Amino acid sequence: MHKAVDSIGTFFVAAFAVVALLSLAFVVFFIVREAVPLFQTVSVADFLFGTRWMPVDFGNGTSFGIFNFIAATVAVSCLALVIALLVGVGAAVFLASSESHLVRSLAYPFVDLLAGVPSVVYGFVGLLVVVRLFMKAGVTSGLCVLGASIVLAVMLLPFLISACSDSLLAERNRYLEPALTLGISRWSAMATIVLPAASRNILLSLVLAMGRAMGETMAVMMVIGNANVFPTLLGKSETIPSVIALEMGTAVAGSDHYHALFAAGMVLMLLLLAINLLVAFLRNRLASSSSFAARVGGHGAKRFGAVVRVWAIASLVITFASIVFLFGYVFANGASTISWEMLTQPPRGLVLGEEGGIAPAIAGSLAFTACAVVLGGIPAIACALFVVFYVRNARVAGAIRLAVQCMAGIPSIIMGLFAYSFLVRDMGWGRCVLSASVALAVMVLPFIEVRAEKAFMELPKSLVEASYVLGCSRLHAIRTIVLPACQGELVRGIILGACYALGATAPLLFTGGVAFAGMPTNLMEPAMALPLHLYLLVAQGTTSLDTAFGTAFVMMALILVSNALATVYAQIASREWRKLQ
Repeated sequence: MHKAVDSIGTFFVAAFAVVALLSLAFVVFFIVREAVPLFQTVSVADFLFGTRWMPVDFGNGTSFGIFNFIAATVAVSCLALVIALLVGVGAAVFLASSESHLVRSLAYPFVDLLAGVPSVVYGFVGLLVVVRLFMKAGVTSGLCVLGASIVLAVMLLPFLISACSDSLLAERNRYLEPALTLGISRWSAMATIVLPAASRNILLSLVLAMGRAMGETMAVMMVIGNANVFPTLLGKSETIPSVIALEMGTAVAGSDHYHALFAAGMVLMLLLLAINLLVAFLRNRLASSSSFAARVGGHGAKRFGAVVRVWAIASLVITFASIVFLFGYVFANGASTISWEMLTQPPRGLVLGEEGGIAPAIAGSLAFTACAVVLGGIPAIACALFVVFYVRNARVAGAIRLAVQCMAGIPSIIMGLFAYSFLVRDMGWGRCVLSASVALAVMVLPFIEVRAEKAFMELPKSLVEASYVLGCSRLHAIRTIVLPACQGELVRGIILGACYALGATAPLLFTGGVAFAGMPTNLMEPAMALPLHLYLLVAQGTTSLDTAFGTAFVMMALILVSNALATVYAQIASREWRKLQ
């Protein structure tokens, strides 16, 4: 009986893991399928290197050249990465150098708040703050590549801090204590030994961050100006995700315009997949080479350590100042607009949303998020269990991790294109909550899987091995030891994934989000959503910012409360598990 139950459990774990991996293949297949027909009428060279984009024939014919879009995507991403690098790595150095585990345990959830802020809120604050600052500085409209890069750099900070601090902590555990024993000061050791030793992994994190930056849609689209011109620092431009988000809603299905947008998405997706494959290749090469550490002796080491210390402290201050400013700015301007009517009534007014409330948008966001977490969370945790406890071949495990990494690198706008092609059109579901939820589920799946796998890997192996020695099956060990021990981190990962889905706008644009709808009653109807509502308020040139600030306030409050609850629950669950040991 126990063997039968174990076999059934193993089958379901493996089946859900396969579903998770097939998601990547489905996304790639449907994007490529819808893109290929364009190249029957437009050459690949004209498409990639042409600068004229004229999707509608006004008498001079149509033209589909995306070179300016590619250049803008790369330019904004590179500039944002440079800005984020200066701050993110410095903050990571400070956190890795801290002797207090309490400091790190409190700081990381605080940094996670930046990751949880919806991109549309970044764009909204960018319009009101960054764009206005550029206008005061003499930039005509304030919309420019540099402004978009600054906004995007703040969005990259939590990813860089998390990834780089993990690498620095690993090298610190190897080198710091021996260095202190030799009389080298803490900051000199961090600057001249630990930081150089972690530089290879930090480089890999930067390459991955580049991929994330290239796929960002809403924040960049709202600040960059969206003009098809070659990017200049203080000029307008337009990225590939921006042009897809702005034009997909008006493209006639099956037209060259429609296929050209999918082709642009395919180019972006292939670029990001290539980046992830490059990172995997470099990681394998670097793993086979020995670690190194630079050594600077005497006064040079002390001076360099002092410089790194100032840089690290300043970077952490900038990071926390960004978090405080974002939440403080939205809360200060949005608190006065929150009322019972706003939270319980539908929107109304000649300009939709100027009056009334946002109740249908709140309900719709919760529906999208709940469905996405259920559809994406179960395969994500199953995939993590499969990799850690079932796969014995290191190459197979590496291949699965690479697939998850590639899935994580696919932009949310591409997930929306996939769901539109496969679910809205092919399956005939139309624009509905379920169509959009599947897109969101594929988007959050790798987000949850990575955190679940990390939690499983950090579990002491002796606990699981001891259960095997006592004759327990693998499934029994997972059910009675692994899941209870990791439940705090698993719940935290799921809640953070829910926050990620809650703030997503791009996948909703053409899959299930609408400008106006009643309270959602079933999964096969479209619905409003908070991030989409905020974007539409800004896009339609609303004369009053009250409702926009109120919408942003509700989103930020939900994210803040969810993050706090997830952190507290994870700490309580960890403490309770330690008591049972």
